[in-house]
Amino acid sequence: MKTNVALLVFFAIASAVVSTPVFGHHGTNISYDHSKPTTLKGTVTEFVWRNPHAQLYFDVKDESGNILHWAGELNSPGVLTGQGWTRKMFVPGDEVTLSVFPSKAGTAVGVVDRSKPIISNGKEVVPAGRNVD
Repeated sequence: MKTNVALLVFFAIASAVVSTPVFGHHGTNISYDHSKPTTLKGTVTEFVWRNPHAQLYFDVKDESGNILHWAGELNSPGVLTGQGWTRKMFVPGDEVTLSVFPSKAGTAVGVVDRSKPIISNGKEVVPAGRNVD
């Protein structure tokens, strides 16, 4: 009988340890250059409201007039919802100005600077989900 109780306790503890959620990690500091905040003006092409992070896609003209297709990583939809955002916050054609920390790889990707507002069609949007996640 003691063996059965001991086995039961062992398996209960083992189950608890194995089923404990593993905390996710972010590579934000590895992937993006936080020493080079960059302000961009462009036109929204798509706003994706999906976990783990919402994404804002927009086109920016460079100095030569060429169009660069940018992607900006935002906070999670849950955090953004708590700050008054909706899945219809941005629609294709909206004119936006925002600050991003660009990819260290040099691609047109960045994490949106959560300490600064986004300007959409001339109106200030609440900061992009300050780092509360």
